[in-house]
Amino acid sequence: MVRCLLISHGNIAPAFVEASRRIAGECENVFTLNCDALGPTRLQERIAHLIESSHLEDGLFILVSLRGGSCWHAAAKIAREHERVKVISGLNLSLLLSFITKHKKYRFEELGEVMLADGIRGISHL
Repeated sequence: MVRCLLISHGNIAPAFVEASRRIAGECENVFTLNCDALGPTRLQERIAHLIESSHLEDGLFILVSLRGGSCWHAAAKIAREHERVKVISGLNLSLLLSFITKHKKYRFEELGEVMLADGIRGISHL
């Protein structure tokens, strides 16, 4: 089963997961990781441990809030080492809900593009 890991500072990731559960119900394949008090090396080790212990042959999407931030750098380094790990920055509720509602409908190779399009579509200016 494809999985999704949200990495953030503070309570951002758990808050997104809680909001998505209220909208779409439970999703057993979404996890969070708080990167507070973790240096770059330790954060990479935590991500690598999750990958090794979870047998992620179906793939893993790592969602982070800011491209170029510490969470993104750690996730990007891991993604370069694992073909079935993809990082998407710009975390928003539309992006997460897209994963939750569509991860069984699309192959891993397609799902990232679908999620990205849905996440972008969820941003507007009135």
